[in-house]
Amino acid sequence: MRKYQVLYGVKRRSRPGPKGPSRELIDAVVKMKQPNSHLGCRKIAEQIASAFSIDINRDAVRRILMQYYPWGKDGGGPSWLANIGHAKDCPWSVDLFRAESILLKSYRVMVVMDVYTRRIVGFGVAAVQRLISTVS
Repeated sequence: MRKYQVLYGVKRRSRPGPKGPSRELIDAVVKMKQPNSHLGCRKIAEQIASAFSIDINRDAVRRILMQYYPWGKDGGGPSWLANIGHAKDCPWSVDLFRAESILLKSYRVMVVMDVYTRRIVGFGVAAVQRLISTVS
């Protein structure tokens, strides 16, 4: 019976290609990120490459951190997106830009927009004062 299971049974084959980082490398990346949360993937990859003489890419560090680093479990309170969502009134967006008229005059425009309803709350337009100095 065992002979037929070996011959005709489902064969579990491992997938070809690299098997991923070792457990020691994963632990080193996570332990480096924990006390230094401000470090990015590129800096962690450089530090590990110089310390352990291992050729590691920043994308590999990013994949390791995505899978093994506990994001958002620091107890630092709600995220900025939650704060915006729980604001008392609807949040507004303010944009300040420069525009040119058809007569080639420059204007500064400020637009205030309600983020939730996408309605324009207010706007202001001011002409740009050009300083023309004459050299005599």
